[in-house]
Amino acid sequence: MPETMPTPVREAIEHVPGRVSLLARDLDRDWELSYRAEVPVTAASVIKLLILAEAYRQFETGEAHPGEPVRVEPESWVGGSGVLRWLRPGLPLTLRDLAVLMVIVSDNTASNLLIDRLSFERINGLARRLGLAQTVLARKFLGRAAQGDEPENLISARDMATLLAALELGHIVPEGPLLQDLRQILKAQQFRDLIPGRLPEEAVVGNKTGSLPGHTHDAAIIWAPAGRLVMVLLSRGLVDQELGRRALCDLALACYQTWVSQVGSAKRKGE
Repeated sequence: MPETMPTPVREAIEHVPGRVSLLARDLDRDWELSYRAEVPVTAASVIKLLILAEAYRQFETGEAHPGEPVRVEPESWVGGSGVLRWLRPGLPLTLRDLAVLMVIVSDNTASNLLIDRLSFERINGLARRLGLAQTVLARKFLGRAAQGDEPENLISARDMATLLAALELGHIVPEGPLLQDLRQILKAQQFRDLIPGRLPEEAVVGNKTGSLPGHTHDAAIIWAPAGRLVMVLLSRGLVDQELGRRALCDLALACYQTWVSQVGSAKRKGE
């Protein structure tokens, strides 16, 4: 572990019962905290952020429309996270509805329907344009890890931080109603027990979690009095999933407190 790693963060990492990757980056100042941030990790549902970004990019360009209708038929239903497979067959929704369900309840059926509409090629093309070197969407969501010769979806902490930074800074969707809508969807996330779990009330968090056996992840944009921060925590090889979630929650707080204490009243970029 780097000798320069702040003691509270180093100690929090050591308490995670598995391997950790992290990246926290101030979006307005030259401040970053990283640990094994380039290591590729099984993505779980955090890669749905890439699908969300490509959906809103296509909404902006007119290649797709938020109100475009989609019928959810039983042959689309898959296991794992979400609610669509429990609702009535033929339920009429829109592309934006699918995006909302994909993020706030991590619905796998909604995610797969968006992949069908947006295409693997376009989604991965966005990753390449952003320079996300360890990120690939290789398969649809089935509520389990890849098996046998199945390809696996991969991400890294640095890649997801780069993606979130590009979103928040308006590099994928320009500042305006669509970007504001995307932010609101992230803020409506229902799984709040990792990065947001112990942060102070003053910190507004928009995030996307992901989990598979042995893996627990979270990636977030944080709007706080100190500024704007992206934070990504990825874990693998967890020997105790519940203990891992608690430890990651503590690690998020340690990273946040370190950020607040170190940036202090430092000037923001351009000032």
